[in-house]
Amino acid sequence: MAIDSYLYGNTANDEMIMSAVSSIVPNEDLFSTLSGNEPFSSQYKLYVPMRVKGDMSHILIELAFHYIAKVIVAAYCNDTTNCNPFENSIAERSIRNLQPKIEKSYFQEVYERYEYATMQLQNYIDGEDNSTNNIIQHCFFLAKLDICYRKAAIPSDLSQFFTPATPDEVIEIKEMALKFGKSFIPRVLRPESKIIFNPNFGFGECLIGETECDMIIDKTIIDLRTDIGTSYPRDRVTKSMVHFLLTEINRDFGNKENAFPIDNLVFYSARYGETEILSLEDIDQYDITKAVNKFTLATNAEHKFDQMIAKGKYKNTPKPNNVNSQEQYYSHSKQSRNDDIDRQDYNDGYNQVVRKKKKHTFRKVLILIIVLSLLTIGFVYLKDYYVMNYGNDFAIESILHNLFGLDI
Repeated sequence: MAIDSYLYGNTANDEMIMSAVSSIVPNEDLFSTLSGNEPFSSQYKLYVPMRVKGDMSHILIELAFHYIAKVIVAAYCNDTTNCNPFENSIAERSIRNLQPKIEKSYFQEVYERYEYATMQLQNYIDGEDNSTNNIIQHCFFLAKLDICYRKAAIPSDLSQFFTPATPDEVIEIKEMALKFGKSFIPRVLRPESKIIFNPNFGFGECLIGETECDMIIDKTIIDLRTDIGTSYPRDRVTKSMVHFLLTEINRDFGNKENAFPIDNLVFYSARYGETEILSLEDIDQYDITKAVNKFTLATNAEHKFDQMIAKGKYKNTPKPNNVNSQEQYYSHSKQSRNDDIDRQDYNDGYNQVVRKKKKHTFRKVLILIIVLSLLTIGFVYLKDYYVMNYGNDFAIESILHNLFGLDI
């Protein structure tokens, strides 16, 4: 996903974007757990160990669990307004992406399998099918489509799409699903909960590219984990904070449809049955405002928004008629002086990053010059020494022989 390119990027712009986010990434001591255990600690008990070996199997199991967790949540929820766990999913995007890239007959076969899988999963959601093993196999198929999209690669043997999960893979997914139903559903979800699956971050995604979020439940971003280990997942927390910032930016720019109100972040560890919670009220609002401003400037949001308005891509958003009316879209840039981030401060910060990189490069070059100079001086000194002792004819030959064992 696009967030990773910023998270692990090393350009000056990447650093400015991520410095905006990292300024509000919380420390682990701000989290709490539903179990009462210390967050991200050795107090967690491992309920679902890894039985299957192989990186690809681990990825498929993780992605299949993500799909089955959404299906379980949808089955529990009474509000069917946004309860479609497949709409805007990575598997759905994969189907759209595959259509022009593989032979028509093969695509038709894959598409029909996708339609059948989602239909059967919808039957489970509607209470018409209660076979857990069946829904696991359908979710496993969706996971394969998911990987195809993420890796931007199509299997050379398309029959791989239809290979079912092994018994051990089924057991792992099933155990995590059962634990999810017992430890997450009754504690986090209510029948009347408002749920958004695979939220689209609208204008925010135009700034950083396509992104992915499992679901939002009652103003809470939910992130599902299946890895082994209880350490603080800073990268995952950072990504969730990016999603939060995108909703704030959408609100500022009038993209109300994608301005989801967010009050909490929740991280669920599937193999431990632990739920970690962060209340965003515990993060200083002033720091959030600064982060939104910095993120807006680093992604050139105002210019991109103006371009989209000019192209008519935001038809539901009233087009500004003049400079004064346009100001309503930039609410964070109109904060009071105490709450504002000055554009010059941003430019100074950006230039400081660039200067730091240049200074680091200059240092490397200077050290290299000094080392080469010392080697040259040393070589001249050795040559004079050997000329005095062995004569000019054998000076170079003696140096090479004594230093490297070479005879010329």
